Amino acid sequence: SLRADLREVQTIVQDTLDKVRTLSHALHPVILEEIGLEGALEQYLPAFEKQTGIPVGLEKSGESRELDRAITIHLYRVMQEALSNIAKHSRCSRATVRLFYLPEKVVLEVEDNGAGLGGSPGHGMGLVSMRERAELVQGNLEVESAAAGGVRVRLTIPAAIQPVARQPAANLPGSNQPASNRESHV
Repeated sequence: SLRADLREVQTIVQDTLDKVRTLSHALHPVILEEIGLEGALEQYLPAFEKQTGIPVGLEKSGESRELDRAITIHLYRVMQEALSNIAKHSRCSRATVRLFYLPEKVVLEVEDNGAGLGGSPGHGMGLVSMRERAELVQGNLEVESAAAGGVRVRLTIPAAIQPVARQPAANLPGSNQPASNRESHV
């Protein structure tokens, strides 16, 4: 009886440790800096599959290249959120992550063969977050019905993002001081 209890406690502790590792990885994916986007995908997808039971394929097209850190983190986060939505809502039997390296842009697609877009698509916090991430890197997010049923999330980002132009302090509304008297906080 005591051994059975100890085994149960060991299982609970191991499950908890696995969840903490997953959460830690989700909060700050250091792996992106260590092995890049493709390596991070290759490590994340089997863990997602193990956790959810949903098989996920990875397809890559085009010549791999190093991407700006901002692009990489947003591609990765959108992929995570799209897979999270699949696990929560799709009732699918499989999913696919595709990464296309094109001359002027990078495209990430996450597709499932599940229930498709129901009710009111596009209004959940996950989709709002993905859209905001796309905007931050001058990208475009599309959420659509997939050809074989299910949903396809496609994030298209320019291969090199341009810095967002900041409005000079002298032009800010309500500014009465000459620009030379203000400190620069850039």
